[in-house]
Parts: sequence; structure tokens; C-alpha cells
Amino acid sequence: MYQELQSKVTEEKPSYRQEEIHWLLEHLGDPSPEIRDDLVFTSLARGIQEELFTQEQFHFIAETISSNEGVEKEIDKIGLSTLERSFKALVYANLLSADANPQSIFYQRLKADIRYILLDQGLHYLEKEKDTTGFSSQYGWVHAFAHGADLLTEVVCHPGFPKNRVLDGLDILGQIFKRISICFTDDEDWRLARVLYEPILQGKLEQEQVASWIKAVDFPIEEREDFYKFSNFRSCLLEVYVQLDQRNILQADLKEAIQSFQY
Repeated sequence: MYQELQSKVTEEKPSYRQEEIHWLLEHLGDPSPEIRDDLVFTSLARGIQEELFTQEQFHFIAETISSNEGVEKEIDKIGLSTLERSFKALVYANLLSADANPQSIFYQRLKADIRYILLDQGLHYLEKEKDTTGFSSQYGWVHAFAHGADLLTEVVCHPGFPKNRVLDGLDILGQIFKRISICFTDDEDWRLARVLYEPILQGKLEQEQVASWIKAVDFPIEEREDFYKFSNFRSCLLEVYVQLDQRNILQADLKEAIQSFQY
């Protein structure tokens, strides 16, 4: 099975049998990065993005991956359990992206109950995730917080996620930065910044709302770990600044809020 699937990675328009998709899902959290990253996730993401899967296969992937607690499975365990959660989060993000894309054959094709699970779990996943490993010498990229950030971004930007609840996503983002007491070293803070600027770019969030939210966020520094939390959040805000400024759309109130954020 591995060899068959590996050969399809380089094919222009491969098709997949049901047992092959089942194998891919079974190995989503494989400890080998060559299998997990280069074969399994590459195949699943490409199949969704390039519409290589059938509608039935799309539904099968969505239903299978969200079953058995989905990204919340064994949420208190790390190691192999984290790998499965982390890469499930990436597939969740791809499913939601396709479901939200009018140009995709999978547009609005998620079943309502499955869409609800993906949105709800995606909103709250990083509130519960504890494993901050970026790169592991044993497993390669684990990156749960980066992948969870990609998922949270897709959640708040999804048309099925109410515009009046986007601020809930920001509140969760603030909680994440206040909870994690290590200094992010693998661009997790930049990935989390997408939760702020992508909904702005897509018209689901106003810059003045973000500015008001930043002014209300407080990072008191009493211990060394408090500085790490502050530093992570400041790095996130600087990425928002850069992304909006280079598009020449950064407004004065948000610019001032980011520039004034200090301890």
C-alpha cells in the first residue's frame, strides 16, 4: 500500500481507492515524518485542494476524522497522541477551507452536523492543547500550536461561523497567549497572527475591533514566564502589523494600538 500511495504523490491526477484513503487516515499520526508529512498529509491535502477525491470520499474523510473525539482525542497525552491531534487539525483546516471556497467542488458539501463539529472543535482546540513541541528530534515536526492556529483561522473565516462570534476567536487567542509560558521558537506566534489579520482581509473583522481588543488585553509581568507570554503576543501583533502594512491597509487606530503595546 505504501509504495502504491507513494507513486501517486508524483502523478498529475491520481485517483484513490477507498482502502487507500482508509490507510492514509490510519497513518495520519505516524511517527515517521516521511510517512506522516511527505506521504499521508501531502496526499490528503492535495486530494482536497486539487479535488482528486470524489464527493463520497470527501464525506468519508470528514466523518472519519471527526469521529472518536476528533482533535480532542487523548488531549492530555503527548508524543504520538499529539501527532495525531496536530495533523487532524491540519486536515480539519483543509476540509473547512474547501467547504468555504465557492470555486471548489466541495463548496458547502460538508454535512451540517460534521461542519458544526469541525467549527466547534477547531474553535476550542488550542484552549486544551498542552504540547508546545515545535520540532522533535524523534518525530520531526509536531507543531500542534501552528497547526491549531491554521485551524482556528479557517474557523473564524468560515462563512458558517457567525460574524458576531469572531470576537470569541480573539478572546480564545488571548487566552492561549496567557496560558503558554514558553517562548515560541518555531513561528507559532506568526501562525497565530493569522487569526487576527485573515478575518480582517476577508471582511469579517474590523480593524477598530482588533484595536479595542488589544487595548483591553493585559499581560502583567511578575515572573520570567510572564515575559515570555508578553513577548509571544507582541511578536504576534508585529506580524499583524507587517501583513496589513505591506498591503497598505493598516489603519491608524490599529497601528497605534500595536505600537503602544508594551509592558
